[in-house]
Amino acid sequence: MSGTAIPGAGGAMRVGIVGAGLNGLAFALLLRRLGIEAQVFERGDGPRDAGSGIYVWPQGVQVLRFIFGDDRVLAAGQPIEHLDTHDRHGRLIHSQPVRLEGFDFPAPAVMFHRTRLFRLLREALPPDAVVYGAPCTEIEQDAEGATIRLADGGRRRFDLVVGTDGVFSGVRAHVAPQARAVDTGVAACRGIVTFDHPALAGDRCQIFSYDGARVVTYPLDAAQGLRYWFYAYPHHGAPLLEKARIEAHLSEIAEPLPAMIAATAPERMIGNRLHAVEGLEKWHRGRVVLIGDSAHAMLPTLGYGLTLGLENGFALAQALLCNCDGNLESALRRFDRRVVARSRDMVAVMSDLTDLFYFRAEGAVTSESLQAHMARFRGLAETTVF
Repeated sequence: MSGTAIPGAGGAMRVGIVGAGLNGLAFALLLRRLGIEAQVFERGDGPRDAGSGIYVWPQGVQVLRFIFGDDRVLAAGQPIEHLDTHDRHGRLIHSQPVRLEGFDFPAPAVMFHRTRLFRLLREALPPDAVVYGAPCTEIEQDAEGATIRLADGGRRRFDLVVGTDGVFSGVRAHVAPQARAVDTGVAACRGIVTFDHPALAGDRCQIFSYDGARVVTYPLDAAQGLRYWFYAYPHHGAPLLEKARIEAHLSEIAEPLPAMIAATAPERMIGNRLHAVEGLEKWHRGRVVLIGDSAHAMLPTLGYGLTLGLENGFALAQALLCNCDGNLESALRRFDRRVVARSRDMVAVMSDLTDLFYFRAEGAVTSESLQAHMARFRGLAETTVF
């Protein structure tokens, strides 16, 4: 598709994207589908497709389906219809349909093997759409555009630069130097394992809450018994837990969770501390804008992070294409007004759920407390881009 001409902008728009994670690749595909030229710059030497799971709510699934224009994204993952929260003994506390009754989302949520979704996005882009080994060291801008300066001394000129480089974003420093990534006090270990048991459902996320921690497990491929799990806990400044200590911490959790984690090979486990972004008031400055975790990193309490990033990208593309005056600043102001407040509200819901699960007494997680938070979450569904 030829480049889209923005009225009054003097030609076809060109967008530079910094960061080739899932959000960066998806946004590049979206722009190209809409006729806007996009190129992605990634500091790493190759694809960032480390294996774990990634959950996408129906809102995000619809964005992905629009990007691909067919159902390949649905075929690439495992549909999820409910989020079930249990206590440490496996008793059901609360069950939440993911399609959110009354909103008529014409898609399920989908759980993906991150590597598979990453490769699906990357393979849909032309080979030259992503430049690897290209750290962005500086961004310069003027009234007509922005220039990315690369570590090798190269320079690339664009009408707009979009930061999709994650919670430790370098682009964010150009937009808002005062904003920073902060440790949330929660750490997580993630794993993938082939493991089957009658108590583990093939169509839902199952959350087991106990004593300031959670174990969450999803099917990645129910037919093959492939499962994703993560264990999240307050780290209190201590080193990340290794497998043996995680197993010890989970010894009093209902089976089959201890057996599932014991069956996971250490090389298929990834651990890290979880961070959030503070001090970001606006998501753009001049010709530079942020989307995804660069702007609103949130804990995976309901697994909404990638979905919110996909919504951000769709809203930004709409703002660019609907711009009638040739002044990108007005389009970016509209984007800010449309997404920033809603994203902050979504982050606030996740933060309150994080407090409930990880920093309150075990008995605080009840059907009533979860229903109250989910009511706020459902309310935010009214302002989705779909």
